[in-house]
Amino acid sequence: MDFITDFFAGKDLKFIISQSIGLIAAALLLFSFQQRTHKRIVAMQFCSGLLFALQYFLLGAYEGMVGNIIGFTRSIAYCFRGKSKFTDSIFCPIIFSVLAGLGGLLTYTSPASLLPMAAMMISSFVMWSPKTQQLRALTIPTSMMWLVYNVICNSWSGVITEVCNLISIVIGLIRFRNKKSEG
Repeated sequence: MDFITDFFAGKDLKFIISQSIGLIAAALLLFSFQQRTHKRIVAMQFCSGLLFALQYFLLGAYEGMVGNIIGFTRSIAYCFRGKSKFTDSIFCPIIFSVLAGLGGLLTYTSPASLLPMAAMMISSFVMWSPKTQQLRALTIPTSMMWLVYNVICNSWSGVITEVCNLISIVIGLIRFRNKKSEG
């Protein structure tokens, strides 16, 4: 318990609230990779992205905020995969990738700003794939980008998230490796 007390010592309330919001977002994201269907993975990641956007806003990490706003908007669209010609079209992930690139350019402050932009551009295609095992495996590089960004912007709940996220992805890959999963 001393570690937690020491960690928050001297931090303002906004920082503490941002880390708490990040931990809730983390739980949703981590549980998303344990879902069997594409729709459930994407729905849980929508909620997580909304909370992470709020966390990054409170931290003043606007690149991360914009990336997550695009991400949770994308999650809504991808929930309609298989039911909409637009979301089934390759143009859908292209549009979200371009939006992530534009958002990254508009919020650029340093080379670190490129990390969430690149992660969101790549994940626009990864999350579009209805193949859940492919989705899990290809999320690893984007998770690594977010891990580095979180260290740089002091999102410690984000760091914990990405470490646990990587572990959760590996568990999901192993758990579902021989099972047919629904799209």
